[in-house]
Amino acid sequence: MVHLQIPEGYVLRNRHNQKQNHRDVQVFRYEKSSGENNGLGGEHYSYVVDNSDDKLIGFTWMDQSLCTGVLPSKEETASAAKGFLDKVEPGLFEKLQNLWIDKHDEMIAVKDDTGRSRTITVSGMKYKCYLKEQDDYAWVIVGPGGKIITFEQGILWNNGRVTEKWLHDSWLKNNCPSGQI
Repeated sequence: MVHLQIPEGYVLRNRHNQKQNHRDVQVFRYEKSSGENNGLGGEHYSYVVDNSDDKLIGFTWMDQSLCTGVLPSKEETASAAKGFLDKVEPGLFEKLQNLWIDKHDEMIAVKDDTGRSRTITVSGMKYKCYLKEQDDYAWVIVGPGGKIITFEQGILWNNGRVTEKWLHDSWLKNNCPSGQI
């Protein structure tokens, strides 16, 4: 298993067993130790690991620090994706067919100076790929400064995404009983 670097200031909020594509996985969610902007829709660092082999299936880092800065070019995005994938799963990059590279946005809620919640955008460049030998999809989203914001693999698609979205708070809000994240 790849050892992920949990961002400074984040602590484990919970870990739970789930199913993803009918496989047993563990979902880990880290939130700010300060309690600032925690909860669904807020800042978090989450990842999913396959229980059978400890393989990293995906992670996402939603943090307001990723909302500013210049996004990488398509060439820089491809290079950062290759560098990341070579560390996470050597050989995977060469098997992937890149479909496109384009801007991708996610929304999170943060509190402003008055304590009011406001929605901000975390943007990155998405390197989306198809893995023919498994008939599924993978992607890496690269943010400002070449920071990896999101990685997902083993994503099944059939007229839309079929694979569970354990890393996506909008999906969790609609698909998980209260308290399950």
